[in-house]
Amino acid sequence: MSFDPAQGDHRDYRVNMRMQFKADDEPAASASRWFTLQSVMRYRVDATEPLLQINIEPRFMQAENNDEVLFSSAQPEAFEQSDIPSLMGAGFDLTLNRESGETRLQDNGRAALRALADQAEAPIDQFEPQLFAPALAQSVPARQGEQVTITGLQNLPALRLTVTQVDSNSVTATFKRAKDSSAPAHAMDGTAYGTSARFTDIHGRVRIDRDSGWIDAMTLISEQALTKGDRTARMRSAMTMQAVDNPTTGALYDSLKQFKTNTLLAAMPGTELHLPDSADAVPEDQAFEASKQPLAHVDSNFHIDDEDGALVLTIRYDEDTNAGLDELRLDTLTLRDANGKRLDKNFVLEWIGPDFTEGNTAEVRLLPLGWQKDDLNDIAEVQATFTYQPIDAPADVALPLQDTPTQLDDGPAHARAVPIDGGWRVTLRGSYTHYYTPDHAAVFEGDSAVTSDHADSGVRPTDQTLLDHVDNTNVWRQQFELKGDIDAFDLVLLRPRANTTTATIKFTRRDPVR
Repeated sequence: MSFDPAQGDHRDYRVNMRMQFKADDEPAASASRWFTLQSVMRYRVDATEPLLQINIEPRFMQAENNDEVLFSSAQPEAFEQSDIPSLMGAGFDLTLNRESGETRLQDNGRAALRALADQAEAPIDQFEPQLFAPALAQSVPARQGEQVTITGLQNLPALRLTVTQVDSNSVTATFKRAKDSSAPAHAMDGTAYGTSARFTDIHGRVRIDRDSGWIDAMTLISEQALTKGDRTARMRSAMTMQAVDNPTTGALYDSLKQFKTNTLLAAMPGTELHLPDSADAVPEDQAFEASKQPLAHVDSNFHIDDEDGALVLTIRYDEDTNAGLDELRLDTLTLRDANGKRLDKNFVLEWIGPDFTEGNTAEVRLLPLGWQKDDLNDIAEVQATFTYQPIDAPADVALPLQDTPTQLDDGPAHARAVPIDGGWRVTLRGSYTHYYTPDHAAVFEGDSAVTSDHADSGVRPTDQTLLDHVDNTNVWRQQFELKGDIDAFDLVLLRPRANTTTATIKFTRRDPVR
């Protein structure tokens, strides 16, 4: 199986990356620096001979340091005095050599990366993973168990790829650093001048379209040792690519903010899990009312969030619903101006789910694609089609805590407890509509319960979630450490109801067109 595209072929991808910087002399409990970069990239084949040449156009890009937005293409006012919009419009050129397997970013890309790095006051190396190749230059055997060594893949050392699954549509493989590959230190560019980096660990998964050779999905997790003078540090990175037909649509697990939730879980092990420690601490209102026709009668409007540059859709349900549990999916979006003319505007889904500032309300946040300011104020009407998946009434369950591992299973939902010194490590795994979660209506009689991100089987839960996303983005994990004299951990099991509701909703503008 090889990548042999025609000139003009193109694909769009959601690309997410998180990085953690931690000095080796930094206490384990201190706050580390987290950098998150999220993009929508369009890859276009410009030439096929003698080398494959691919242009990468960043249609959307947003960088954050912890919770601070460093820059966003949805807020182009920040770039008015820079060349970034024109550089992004020209895109980045990537060459793939099918004979040697070498994949390289060309010089024009380095200049654009340097402009972005200067804007974010960050090393260029933090941006280059966003420009990963959309295919492997070397051929991949379409046979389970076969292995091949991938060399020359941008700045990575040689990787050993092992095919794990083959079906009629795709080939899935895992990869890790080849045993005989060396990992020499390389100089970091940009604001990290004088810092050298060396890969100490790389692993990941990739799913490749069997007909075309384009990557369908990939997760790459790495660790690098950083050295500057006599100081040393570690940089842990996770990058995901997902081919997407329309970045506007999707459910919660497709949104930009949900990737940042995964980053938050990785960044905050040891955070107290707030569980009732007495009957007086149990919330009073624990009633569950199953949603019947949640989309039949709603109050719907939209507004423009000028600060973030977002189109915001608001749905207020007439009947009591479980908006915080049920799943809402955006399927289509149509925009019109005051004359009824259809508008051609493209977005990426930032958030879809409950509005935590207002009860019984859902919110959809969409950020525009493109680096030039797009006047969203000409939108007079929005029409959107949604699918609503209600959740059944929670079932009370208890996970036994013993001196040997215990586990509960229900379809895609799993809860596992492993004994550790003085307590248990509990890992929960499920889909976004079928999962176990701590019972906040039960009194926790243990001494402590905190979040964790421990690698029980060699991979941290937050990393394993991203690796699983290669096959299925509708999966998540969470881990806790429990201490105390307790023999069970109270949970509730949530399952999806058999019926879903689909409806087309019209949104009127909350404020008048300016």
